[in-house]
Amino acid sequence: MKRLTKKTSCCCKAFNAHSVFQHERRNVVLCTDKGSKTKYVYNNQSSDYLSNYRVDGGLISYDETRKCDYLLLNCEKKQSYFIELKGSDIISAVDQIDKSIDLLKNKLPGFSFFARIVLTRVNTHDLRDPRLEKLERKVNTLNGDLKKQSRFLEDIV
Repeated sequence: MKRLTKKTSCCCKAFNAHSVFQHERRNVVLCTDKGSKTKYVYNNQSSDYLSNYRVDGGLISYDETRKCDYLLLNCEKKQSYFIELKGSDIISAVDQIDKSIDLLKNKLPGFSFFARIVLTRVNTHDLRDPRLEKLERKVNTLNGDLKKQSRFLEDIV
Protein backbone atom coordinates (compact mmCIF):
# COMPACT_ATOMS: atom_id res chain seq x y z
CA MET A 1 0.00 0.00 0.00
CA LYS A 2 1.37 3.39 -0.98
CA ARG A 3 1.82 5.89 1.74
CA LEU A 4 0.39 9.31 0.99
CA THR A 5 2.53 12.21 2.04
CA LYS A 6 1.52 15.79 2.05
CA LYS A 7 3.82 17.80 -0.19
CA THR A 8 4.94 21.00 1.45
CA SER A 9 6.53 23.85 -0.39
CA CYS A 10 9.64 25.38 1.06
CA CYS A 11 9.57 29.05 1.96
CA CYS A 12 13.36 29.43 1.66
CA LYS A 13 12.98 31.42 -1.50
CA ALA A 14 10.71 34.03 0.03
CA PHE A 15 12.59 36.65 -1.95
CA ASN A 16 13.96 36.28 -5.47
CA ALA A 17 16.99 38.52 -5.22
CA HIS A 18 19.82 39.70 -2.99
CA SER A 19 20.47 36.35 -1.37
CA VAL A 20 23.81 35.35 0.03
CA PHE A 21 22.45 31.81 -0.41
CA GLN A 22 19.03 30.13 -0.65
CA HIS A 23 17.61 26.75 0.40
CA GLU A 24 20.81 25.21 1.70
CA ARG A 25 21.54 22.93 4.64
CA ARG A 26 24.58 24.80 5.92
CA ASN A 27 25.96 23.73 9.29
CA VAL A 28 27.24 27.20 10.16
CA VAL A 29 26.26 30.63 8.86
CA LEU A 30 28.64 33.50 9.57
CA CYS A 31 27.51 37.11 9.17
CA THR A 32 30.19 39.81 9.18
CA ASP A 33 30.85 43.19 7.63
CA LYS A 34 34.14 44.12 5.97
CA GLY A 35 36.47 45.74 8.44
CA SER A 36 34.14 45.11 11.37
CA LYS A 37 35.14 43.27 14.52
CA THR A 38 31.61 41.98 15.10
CA LYS A 39 30.36 38.52 14.12
CA TYR A 40 27.07 36.69 14.22
CA VAL A 41 27.11 32.89 13.95
CA TYR A 42 24.11 30.64 13.39
CA ASN A 43 24.97 27.06 14.30
CA ASN A 44 22.48 24.87 12.42
CA GLN A 45 22.74 21.61 14.41
CA SER A 46 19.35 20.48 13.07
CA SER A 47 20.59 20.68 9.45
CA ASP A 48 17.50 22.69 8.51
CA TYR A 49 17.16 24.44 5.17
CA LEU A 50 18.31 28.05 5.45
CA SER A 51 18.36 31.19 3.32
CA ASN A 52 20.38 34.33 3.98
CA TYR A 53 19.72 37.77 2.46
CA ARG A 54 21.38 41.18 2.49
CA VAL A 55 18.71 43.65 3.60
CA ASP A 56 20.07 47.21 3.54
CA GLY A 57 20.70 48.06 -0.10
CA GLY A 58 19.54 44.56 -1.04
CA LEU A 59 16.02 43.41 -0.22
CA ILE A 60 15.04 46.92 0.81
CA SER A 61 16.55 49.52 -1.46
CA TYR A 62 13.36 51.47 -2.09
CA ASP A 63 13.16 53.04 1.38
CA GLU A 64 15.57 55.81 2.36
CA THR A 65 15.87 54.89 6.03
CA ARG A 66 18.62 52.49 7.06
CA LYS A 67 17.75 48.85 7.54
CA CYS A 68 19.44 45.90 9.24
CA ASP A 69 22.33 44.07 7.58
CA TYR A 70 21.02 40.51 7.20
CA LEU A 71 17.87 38.43 7.23
CA LEU A 72 18.44 34.75 7.94
CA LEU A 73 15.52 32.36 7.42
CA ASN A 74 15.23 28.93 8.96
CA CYS A 75 12.77 27.53 6.45
CA GLU A 76 11.79 24.40 8.33
CA LYS A 77 11.21 26.05 11.71
CA LYS A 78 9.73 29.17 10.06
CA GLN A 79 12.04 31.49 11.97
CA SER A 80 13.40 34.80 10.71
CA TYR A 81 16.50 36.42 12.21
CA PHE A 82 17.01 40.14 11.63
CA ILE A 83 20.73 40.79 12.22
CA GLU A 84 22.50 44.11 12.70
CA LEU A 85 26.27 44.41 13.10
CA LYS A 86 27.18 47.76 14.62
CA GLY A 87 29.83 49.85 16.30
CA SER A 88 28.46 51.15 19.59
CA ASP A 89 25.15 52.78 18.61
CA ILE A 90 22.63 50.24 19.87
CA ILE A 91 19.70 52.64 19.39
CA SER A 92 20.49 53.01 15.71
CA ALA A 93 20.65 49.20 15.47
CA VAL A 94 17.27 48.93 17.20
CA ASP A 95 15.73 51.44 14.78
CA GLN A 96 17.18 49.58 11.76
CA ILE A 97 15.84 46.20 12.86
CA ASP A 98 12.47 47.67 13.82
CA LYS A 99 12.11 49.30 10.38
CA SER A 100 13.21 46.11 8.59
CA ILE A 101 10.64 44.00 10.45
CA ASP A 102 7.90 46.50 9.59
CA LEU A 103 8.81 46.42 5.90
CA LEU A 104 9.22 42.62 5.55
CA LYS A 105 6.85 40.95 8.04
CA ASN A 106 3.94 40.74 5.59
CA LYS A 107 6.17 38.79 3.19
CA LEU A 108 6.90 36.18 5.88
CA PRO A 109 3.51 34.83 7.00
CA GLY A 110 3.67 32.25 9.76
CA PHE A 111 7.27 33.09 10.69
CA SER A 112 8.48 34.01 14.15
CA PHE A 113 10.75 37.07 14.34
CA PHE A 114 14.06 37.27 16.15
CA ALA A 115 16.26 40.36 16.52
CA ARG A 116 20.04 40.03 16.84
CA ILE A 117 22.36 42.98 17.55
CA VAL A 118 26.14 42.57 17.70
CA LEU A 119 28.12 45.64 18.79
CA THR A 120 31.82 46.38 19.09
CA ARG A 121 31.04 47.90 22.48
CA VAL A 122 27.91 48.70 24.45
CA ASN A 123 27.13 52.13 25.84
CA THR A 124 25.33 51.16 29.08
CA HIS A 125 23.32 54.39 29.13
CA ASP A 126 21.58 53.32 25.89
CA LEU A 127 20.40 50.07 27.48
CA ARG A 128 17.69 52.07 29.29
CA ASP A 129 16.27 53.60 26.11
CA PRO A 130 12.54 52.86 25.68
CA ARG A 131 13.06 51.98 22.00
CA LEU A 132 15.04 48.93 23.08
CA GLU A 133 12.18 47.77 25.30
CA LYS A 134 9.69 48.49 22.52
CA LEU A 135 11.59 46.28 20.06
CA GLU A 136 11.86 43.53 22.68
CA ARG A 137 8.07 43.61 23.23
CA LYS A 138 7.47 43.64 19.48
CA VAL A 139 9.54 40.51 18.75
CA ASN A 140 8.03 38.78 21.80
CA THR A 141 4.55 39.30 20.36
CA LEU A 142 5.87 37.87 17.06
CA ASN A 143 6.99 34.67 18.90
CA GLY A 144 10.67 35.62 18.93
CA ASP A 145 13.19 37.35 21.12
CA LEU A 146 15.89 40.00 21.13
CA LYS A 147 19.54 39.24 21.86
CA LYS A 148 22.32 41.78 22.03
CA GLN A 149 25.97 41.04 22.55
CA SER A 150 29.36 42.64 22.31
CA ARG A 151 31.67 41.44 19.47
CA PHE A 152 30.30 37.90 19.01
CA LEU A 153 26.82 36.37 19.17
CA GLU A 154 25.94 32.76 18.40
CA ASP A 155 22.61 31.00 18.10
CA ILE A 156 22.68 27.22 18.37
CA VAL A 157 19.57 25.71 16.83
